[in-house]
Amino acid sequence: MNSEFGMSRANAETIEFKRAPLWFEYSVVLHVHSRYSDGSGSVLDILEDAQASHIDVLLLTDHDTRKGAEDPGEGYYGRTLLLVGGEITPPQNHLLAFFTRELPSAQESWAEIVNQVSRHGGLSFVAHPNDLGNRILRLPSYRWTEREIRGFTGLEIWNHLSHWSNGVKGVISAFRSLLNPWKGLEHPRAEDLALWDQLAQEALTQDNKGVVGIGGTDAHAVVIGRGWFAFKVFPYRVSFGTIRTQVYLTEPLNRDVTHDRGLIKDALGQGRCAVMAYHYGSERGFRLWAESGKHSWPMGSQVPLEPNLRLKAISPVPVSWGVFHNGTQVSTATGYLLDTLVEYPGVYRVELYRGKRQRGWLYPNPVYVVANRAD
Repeated sequence: MNSEFGMSRANAETIEFKRAPLWFEYSVVLHVHSRYSDGSGSVLDILEDAQASHIDVLLLTDHDTRKGAEDPGEGYYGRTLLLVGGEITPPQNHLLAFFTRELPSAQESWAEIVNQVSRHGGLSFVAHPNDLGNRILRLPSYRWTEREIRGFTGLEIWNHLSHWSNGVKGVISAFRSLLNPWKGLEHPRAEDLALWDQLAQEALTQDNKGVVGIGGTDAHAVVIGRGWFAFKVFPYRVSFGTIRTQVYLTEPLNRDVTHDRGLIKDALGQGRCAVMAYHYGSERGFRLWAESGKHSWPMGSQVPLEPNLRLKAISPVPVSWGVFHNGTQVSTATGYLLDTLVEYPGVYRVELYRGKRQRGWLYPNPVYVVANRAD
């Protein structure tokens, strides 16, 4: 596989990316808990922090309840659109459910939980699939064990709280980590990316819809101690500056809640989204698509393998690119642009790294390249 790339904005302007998608990008924070489950803040307090954090869409996910949809209710609060889902929480195998007015009982079998969300028209995502828990922090493991079950929309490929807590190794480590919410989080965990790659390849082989990767904060703002000695573990504004999911819409939000909810659901359901390490950069303008002849396909799409099929991308800032085919890195590039020849069927995704330490910044959803089949 060959890769050509631009080293500067000037070079980028000399290359014609005629079919760069016309998308409208919005910043989403999801997997957030309020006082309706085990978070410390009221929904209105959380919304105040969301507005201050320049969040376009907040997806609330309290445990096994959608009370936030009644009080204060879905809608716009200043610049922020509040949408209410839920996190269904059996002892393990937690599932994030969005765009459904009914949440399954955590007492149901996991297969039935997944099926109910789908039947009610919702989207579902496996939460923190490789969570290990932490004995020092007295956190049990909430990992995904029902790995033979399918039917969900996707999974969290980066969960801030789970990743952070799994890295705490002792009292000193815990104290240092509390002062640095990004300690040890230079990239998503390899096992989470490997699981995503595995499930995506399986979906392509079985001619199923792809597996959508999202990123969650798992924000709780838990209060430890009492009185003068009380402090919050990662206040909401801190969590909101960690992991976000950028969505790429076919038309702009217009503050009509029903209309805008549908646009967000479509982007998340189709995989037109990317997981962003917001702390490392909040720039917008990323694009990823496949192109051949007069046709182009956005990320998340099934794409027919055609002559001169190319994977193209634009970054708003200079980055290092990693190009992956079926989970294996096959090429690299640097600059603003990526233009890569696609020669084989399979799952193609990219990773964007930035800074001297080459920290992982953006993890877009892949394109699924399908071999031409005989009629």
